[in-house]
Amino acid sequence: MIRAVLFDMDGVLVDSEELTYEAAIEMLRERGADACKEDFIPFIGAGDIAYLGGAAGRHGLSYDESMSVVTYQKYEKLVAEHDIAYENTVKTVLKLKENGLKLAVCTSSDLVKMNINLRAIGLNGVFDALVNGRDIENNKPAPDIYLKGAGLLGVPADECLVVEDAKNGILAAKAAGMHNAALTTTFSREELIDAVDPEFICGDLYDIVNLICQYNTKHG
Repeated sequence: MIRAVLFDMDGVLVDSEELTYEAAIEMLRERGADACKEDFIPFIGAGDIAYLGGAAGRHGLSYDESMSVVTYQKYEKLVAEHDIAYENTVKTVLKLKENGLKLAVCTSSDLVKMNINLRAIGLNGVFDALVNGRDIENNKPAPDIYLKGAGLLGVPADECLVVEDAKNGILAAKAAGMHNAALTTTFSREELIDAVDPEFICGDLYDIVNLICQYNTKHG
């Protein structure tokens, strides 16, 4: 039975990737780097240090903490001007909670960005556990973040479903021994299958509700 759902955040609960690119590119531009979106793509889902530092390294810069601070300041201003929740984000989370599942957010982003996003979509206080990239030693694709989330929920790994958009995240879920579902919000179905072969692939977040219902009916 699936008794808990562990959500990645960016690209799963919130449509934030383009705003993150914009904020990060502007931050690096202020440091003299002519960065572009493609510089960041290999580091999606690996945490802000890898994400910003990896792109910076392509332009001869080294990561420092001020990169995260400035990026999230810019990001917060952009979020205030946009609706970042996917169409069915709130509906899905509340339905799963109503159905009695334990819920966690496990994001490679840091606490600042997690709080910005949860406030923006009105889901503060809804989740049973929150884990960010600074809470663990090894970020995705290592399993640490999902194992910590399951531990906080008190649910065995094999009774957890991870919902991800990123290849690194699916690899982390598999390494943790958890069920995994990939959304096609960041990578195509074909890219996901070729790279990480998720257990489930969904085009919309609300598909998770029906997926769990069908799985638990079959295995209950």
